[in-house]
Amino acid sequence: MQRPEPFAAIATEEEFVAAACAAAAPWVPPLETELLALAAAHLAVATRWLPRPRRWPRLLASLRATLAAAIGTEMSALMWLRKQEQRLIDAYVLLEGSTTLGPAERRRLREEMVPAAFERFQRVDHWIMLREEQGAYA
Repeated sequence: MQRPEPFAAIATEEEFVAAACAAAAPWVPPLETELLALAAAHLAVATRWLPRPRRWPRLLASLRATLAAAIGTEMSALMWLRKQEQRLIDAYVLLEGSTTLGPAERRRLREEMVPAAFERFQRVDHWIMLREEQGAYA
């Protein structure tokens, strides 16, 4: 019996956050290019573990509709996106405790994947901080 690919669930989460970044981009015009680049970074990680994204078009359409209905400001869009990034970090932490990982996979997770996920989270957090400093709460 072949064990399941331990990073398949992470790829699915990365794909979701990629769609979230792309969906949030139009809501934050000053950061649209950066958010699309962040989406591409997430999608690159997703395709590393699942060669063809499975849900990207449906996710993007669904998230755009959700954002249009629930979020009306740049700050709200960024805060929503930060929550999605945090969910992804939580998934990485959960995977780290998994018994399905071998030593090499666990080392790769700790040395490469988790730091990269934190870096992407910090980008969004930094954008929020800058907007708060500028008084862009509306």
